[in-house]
Amino acid sequence: MASSPDLHPAKIGFDGSGTCLVSDMYKIFVGPEKKLFQAHEAVLSRSPVFERMCSGTFKESVEKQIDLPDDDAIAFGCVLEFMYLGVFHGDEKPDRVTKAALLADVYILADKYQLEDLKDLLICPLGAILETASEDECLECFFDAARKIYENNPDSDFLFPRFFKQTVTHMLNHSDQVPHLETHIRRCIYEGGKLAQDTFDAYYEDMTINHEIDKAVLENQATIELGELQRLHRTLRFKHDILE
Repeated sequence: MASSPDLHPAKIGFDGSGTCLVSDMYKIFVGPEKKLFQAHEAVLSRSPVFERMCSGTFKESVEKQIDLPDDDAIAFGCVLEFMYLGVFHGDEKPDRVTKAALLADVYILADKYQLEDLKDLLICPLGAILETASEDECLECFFDAARKIYENNPDSDFLFPRFFKQTVTHMLNHSDQVPHLETHIRRCIYEGGKLAQDTFDAYYEDMTINHEIDKAVLENQATIELGELQRLHRTLRFKHDILE
């Protein structure tokens, strides 16, 4: 279970005073199946998006009902749990394919509803998908999750792309320990779009780093060879002086 150190139920009203519970209750219908959730306005207002919905003369505010037909119900349940309690249980899923897909769905909703603290919290579980990156299934799950996030999130999201590029660069630096990585890299680049661009940037950065390392090694080797020549020259001069 992932949790945020800066969030606590007391900070959203669950401090025994019931301040959160006296706010209006909203019905929320999620997904094409219209799964029903209920939440207090004080909790929903943690999201700037929901806060706007619940204020003024918006339809949602008047009817105390919110319709989210395009959202995934399971992912929204995780988002709502986080908004109430500041925790995320989705990383406890035993199946890594299901876990990776859920993490992507929750991250997409966190960005959609401007829950930056939840996005921050999800980065660690997303990285944990690669704990056994030598297994091709782990790589497949990670890149599928990345693909879904890139396809759904706007360019204004900088957190995941930065994390993705750093992760790919790190894997490239240890590519001998990550079989099949090049296959996934090529696939991402061939697909085009922002995912392709960021994947290429990570690949280019890795090449640049390796070039700098090779250059440093060559320069160091040249320095060593020059030092050896200078030492040999001094030795020969010393022997020449003795013979004379």
